[in-house]
Amino acid sequence: MNTENEALPPLAAPDQTLSTWHWLLGGAALVVLLAGLKAAAGVVTPLLLAAFLAIICAPPLTWMRRRGVPGSVAVLALFVAVGLAFFLLFLALQGAVESMAHQAPHYQARLFGLFDETMAWLAGRGVPAELLPDRPPLPALADLTGLARAVAGGVGQFTATTFLVLLAFMFLLLEETHLPGKLRAAFPRSRRGGVRARRFLRSVYRYLFIKSATSLATGLLVGVGLALIGVDFPVLWGILAGLLNFIPTVGSILAAIPAVLIAFLGLGVMEGLLALALYVAVNVVIGSVLEPRFMGHTLGLSPLVVLVSLMAWGWVLGPVGMLLSIPLTMIAKLALEAQPGTRWLAIMMSDRARGH
Repeated sequence: MNTENEALPPLAAPDQTLSTWHWLLGGAALVVLLAGLKAAAGVVTPLLLAAFLAIICAPPLTWMRRRGVPGSVAVLALFVAVGLAFFLLFLALQGAVESMAHQAPHYQARLFGLFDETMAWLAGRGVPAELLPDRPPLPALADLTGLARAVAGGVGQFTATTFLVLLAFMFLLLEETHLPGKLRAAFPRSRRGGVRARRFLRSVYRYLFIKSATSLATGLLVGVGLALIGVDFPVLWGILAGLLNFIPTVGSILAAIPAVLIAFLGLGVMEGLLALALYVAVNVVIGSVLEPRFMGHTLGLSPLVVLVSLMAWGWVLGPVGMLLSIPLTMIAKLALEAQPGTRWLAIMMSDRARGH
């Protein structure tokens, strides 16, 4: 009898059982939260955009207040500046998309011509006709007119929510002026909790401000460079490069494909190679040299985490969610790093092992 009792496996400790249930309930709560965000995406997306704009504008707001500018005047100045930037962005996108829709048939015909020339060259080199692809699969790839219309529809949807984004942005800026006092009131006895909250907010402000600055520089360099090369629609490609710079690696590739294709079709092989070299140089200098230098290596994300966040936030919030996926995931990582009990999760999300 004693031998049988000794062979039985030990019962799970109560603490281990509670920990298992804790993680199960946390995972279920996360699924419910994501489903709720997806259902309310029409309201959540403008508020998230406004929150990111407010965070990006927090350093300039602080700088103006330290120079003696009244809080309401500083908020109004930033609101006017961001509103003007939105208006100019809309005008630039509208002009570029209309021009692209007008010239798309020319590029589509050029792409068909290159396809036919390539097939004729292969046939002349003895490639059997049954091995050569037919033209029918190509229109799905070459329908630049449909792409231009889709982009135009996206621009229209984007501008439809601009007013709500700017309104929420203004109120969030007003809220930021009272945030330090609220943190002191929220943690009156826990000095450590207040320090952690302020450290987390500083990390978020720093990350988004630097990332936005490098994205703006990427867009400007790409747009100006393509204009000097002579590629059509440089404003559109510059804006696209700046927005997709928020997505590591994948965003740069997606931004380069249409611009390089237009350069090859409209100008020739040499100009297409110059456009490709421009994208590579800009992304290497900014993404591999400047960003790590200003941000530090502690803000890296694992490639698997990048892929999962793109899929998850894209499913929840659509295309805007994909653009915001990496900043949202980075904010979550910074929040996990701020607490000793969850720091191990932040390390697992990082792109390298760290001991801190």
